[in-house]
Amino acid sequence: MFRCRMVNFLFSIFPLKIWQDFLLRKHIQDCSCCQENLASLEEAKSLLIQEGEVGDLEGLWPKVKVQLAEEERKEKYFRLPRWGWAVGAAGLLVAIILGVWLFWSARLGKPSEEPGSPFQIKYIRVHDKPARAYLFQPQDSNMIIIWAEENI
Repeated sequence: MFRCRMVNFLFSIFPLKIWQDFLLRKHIQDCSCCQENLASLEEAKSLLIQEGEVGDLEGLWPKVKVQLAEEERKEKYFRLPRWGWAVGAAGLLVAIILGVWLFWSARLGKPSEEPGSPFQIKYIRVHDKPARAYLFQPQDSNMIIIWAEENI
């Protein structure tokens, strides 16, 4: 039953006829539950009529023309929700990408401590006087050397 629902969901999301044909053929061949709901050969033959059984066809075309016009209107209305899933998924993806981009651009604009340094120097004093600080980090090393000297 879950598989039938999943096939129905995939059928409605992707409107490609080749995909829908493949999906239905593959599913009906494998699913015994759906095979039970198919019409038997005798039931299908009872729906067909022979050429001799038709009779008078003069008033048939105007009714067929009206019916075709109504079906075209219904098809246009019912095809939009299938694309609604694709449009909604694309909109969600764009919103996520835009949110991540805005978050990182706002975060990079703020001054913050470097990810590699676990400390922050606000001021250095030597002999109770302000001092100059020099930072040095050797290449390929996690070590940071801080040199402080008196302002003369």
